[in-house]
Order: sequence, then structure tokens, then C-alpha cells
Amino acid sequence: MNVLVAGLSPRDEAAFGFFLSRSMKGWSWASTPAGRGTVLPKADLLVADLVALGLAQWSQAAEAELLRVLQGNSAVLLVPSNDQTWATMNPVTVKQHALVWLQKPYGTEDMRMALEKAAAACQQAAAPPPAAARAKPAPRSPGAVPGAATLSEGPGSATPTAPPVARLPQARPVLPTVSFRSPASLPQVVSHDASDEVPGLSAQDLQTRLAGLPDSGRHLFLRKLAAMLMQRQPFEARFTVHNSVIFHPVDGWVASNTPMMVIERVCQSDALAAAVTVREIEGSQAEERAHRLGMPLRELDTFLWELATASLDKKSGGTAGSRLH
Repeated sequence: MNVLVAGLSPRDEAAFGFFLSRSMKGWSWASTPAGRGTVLPKADLLVADLVALGLAQWSQAAEAELLRVLQGNSAVLLVPSNDQTWATMNPVTVKQHALVWLQKPYGTEDMRMALEKAAAACQQAAAPPPAAARAKPAPRSPGAVPGAATLSEGPGSATPTAPPVARLPQARPVLPTVSFRSPASLPQVVSHDASDEVPGLSAQDLQTRLAGLPDSGRHLFLRKLAAMLMQRQPFEARFTVHNSVIFHPVDGWVASNTPMMVIERVCQSDALAAAVTVREIEGSQAEERAHRLGMPLRELDTFLWELATASLDKKSGGTAGSRLH
């Protein structure tokens, strides 16, 4: 399944890509900017922020504009936290276009359920109609307009009878997969593959590498980090009043507003590492805190690999730097 993400901030895009690679195996995604009046390219499924599209609140005009912008795409639509207006949209229209509302702020589980619901609705809408619906249509009179209601004549009567009120809805066409190469008239699309291979290092591997070092007293921060990760509890490492890193070992992510260069310096200097405070936090609060502090989420294994490469695979002075900036 190819997902086109529209109108998300760079931080939210990074979090979405991380989530997709961890939770939706075999899915890929592409990102595109979005603004008022943007017409989005075709895709298997869209994830679009209504605020970015200039459609924060529902109205008849906003609904018509939304359907024009979506171009028939099924979508998970991100709704502002305090908005209830889009809930008044006709449920029949919502079902027909396979739309799913997701109110902000949302968690990874909320997004996973929304994507699965939208994908299922899209597949159901694209499925062939039942056998009864595929029955041969009544013959048309010469010159009849395709798609117009067919009128039938009863025996001995020249007056046409109206068609029945209840009609089977037409199946929506299968949308072509987004090619991630958009025409010049469409927004630029940047492709991402959830299956891309990146280097990684598990917490167990980090602990094994540290145990094999000749000097067991060195690399204080990495040793403290490995010990905390093995406890499988979310925790926060605070470097300064404003800079910290949040680790979630079970879900496999790390979030940070601290420059990687600073973290690497701490890994290489036990004097700096001694000033870092570490505290456990509740699992339910970890993601919310990262979101509130504007921290992008990253793969934990990749993060550990980068730290190990910078600190263990290179000769470090061990006393580099005396304070954090």
C-alpha cells in the first residue's frame, strides 16, 4: 500500500515514516506539500491535514472543495483537536469516498487503526458488485444516453414508469498506484520506502560491545544508556535545562531536541556524561511529552548505531569538551 502524506510538518512526517516502517510492513509512503487550493496526486491512500489544506472547519463549500482536492482518493483526514464541524458531514458521502477522520493529537495506535480502516473501506469500495448487481441491464431504446435512468413500458401502456427509488451504488473505480513522479502541475512528491535498509544496533548488541572493551570504566554514558535500555522502561536523559533525549525501548524509538554532535561529545567524555541526569517516565507519557516538546521520533537501533560508530569505532580523547552549549 502506497500512502501519500500531505501538509504535515517535517517533524510529523519523520514520525509518520518511523511509525510506518515499524508498524505497517510492506507499506511505502511519499510526501507532498499542501496549501489552500492544492489538488493532490492520485495515490492508494492519502493522509492529509485539513488545516494545511485551508479546510479547518466544515461548510458546504469546504466539503465541495475537499472532494475536489482529494480527486477521488480515499483518505485519513487529520482534524483539529477542538473541531466538531466535520462530524456533521453526510455519513453517506463519507462512506462513499472512504474517508476516515483522525483528530489531533493522535498516537501511533490511533494512526494505525485509521490507516487500516481507510484501506479496508477503499478495498471494499473497489470490490466488484454482487452477482445480482451484475445482472444484464434492461435494453435501452435507440439513442438513449449512457448513465441515464432506463424507462420501461408496461404491457398495453405507452406511459413510461419511473425507475425504483432504491438503486445500487456504483462501485468506485480502482485508483492507480501513485507513481511518485508527478507532473509539473502537481505538487512535488518525495518518495520514501518503508523497507529501506539502514544500519542498526540493538541494546543487547551495544551492551555486548561495551562488555568487550578493555577499559570497563570508560564510556560512562553509553554504559548507563545500555543498562537503562535493558530494563525495557521508557526514560529521559536530560543534558541541559532545555535539551534531552527520550527513549522508548519497547516501541523501539528515540526522540530528541538535542544536536547529535552534543550527544556524541557526551558519549566520548565521561566528565560531560556525569552531568547528564536520567529518569524513568510512564510509557503513556513518553510519546505525548516528545510531541509536546517538538521532538521528532527516530529508530532507536539506528540512533544507537550512530552513537557507537562515533564513540566506539573511533579513538576518542575521553576528555573532549568541558561543558555543554
